[in-house]
Amino acid sequence: MTEQALVPPPWAALYAPWAPQSRRSFGWATPFILIVTYLISSVPMIILMVVAAAGAPGGLDAVAEEGEAALAGSVMLPGIMMQFALWAALIIVWVKAFERRDFASMGFTSTGWLGRYLRGLFVGVGLVLLLGGTMALLTSFAPDAVPESMRDMTLPDDADWSALAGAAFIGFALFAVVTFLIQGGAEEVIFRGWMMSTLTARWGAVAAIIGSSVIFGAFHLHVMISGVAYGLLAVFGITATGLFFALYAYAERGVWGAAAAHGTFNAAATMMPLAIAQASEPDRTPSDLFGEVLTRATGMAGVEATEVGPHLLVQPGVFLTLSLILFLRMRARKG
Repeated sequence: MTEQALVPPPWAALYAPWAPQSRRSFGWATPFILIVTYLISSVPMIILMVVAAAGAPGGLDAVAEEGEAALAGSVMLPGIMMQFALWAALIIVWVKAFERRDFASMGFTSTGWLGRYLRGLFVGVGLVLLLGGTMALLTSFAPDAVPESMRDMTLPDDADWSALAGAAFIGFALFAVVTFLIQGGAEEVIFRGWMMSTLTARWGAVAAIIGSSVIFGAFHLHVMISGVAYGLLAVFGITATGLFFALYAYAERGVWGAAAAHGTFNAAATMMPLAIAQASEPDRTPSDLFGEVLTRATGMAGVEATEVGPHLLVQPGVFLTLSLILFLRMRARKG
């Protein structure tokens, strides 16, 4: 009887076997669990933003008009860190309290975790460089496919690169990188750690990979603020990005690498343009510039500041290609 009680559940385990006493969440309920926990995690963030906006120049009216760009990075970064850490913590509470399983079944296996995480840090930066290089090639060979505002990437002659060596920028950049590592890692805990393993236990790995990627993209529907056409293409690109991270986690049978890659991808995609903005406007603080940079990087700049065109297919094209390569490599290994 004792040995029989220790047998893992019969359903498929994506990463490590589930504990004998564990139970599955209903697959259809997972999006609702995400929505409820996300809304709860947003409450402290909203309170922080309202308090900060009330004291900002122009008050709440300025924030309502300019959005994230009106808030200082010294406010936004702690808010982002707090919200995503809380969201991941709520999901972990659900895993422990309801599903009754351990971290290994979510992809946090102990074997080789440090090497996978360190490798993932470089993968994330490489992804941003690959996207940037692809966009540069598109600009060179098909300039009409890229908006004029993106074609002229030349810096002003008086750009002051020494501003990047200042204590203010270095300190802000370090805090931002840590924040994005936590934010990106939290999303991997939620979507590739919990959701993908839960859906695998219900419907199998293929449905889990596709389903978690689509829902990951749907959680970025806020980009619709920049227009329906722009928003749909942006969500397509984000969904393709989620598919790559899902296959990455599946290939490694763990989320350590994907968590690191996601964090450095977000960090590099934001800090590179912030560094350019700081050198171009050395008299402004990095905290002041951060809101404007983040608004553009997240597709929240609004209809007037965004353009629809073939350039929006670069992100989905790159990540779908990488996903196909990763899928073919996994098939080759099985063969």
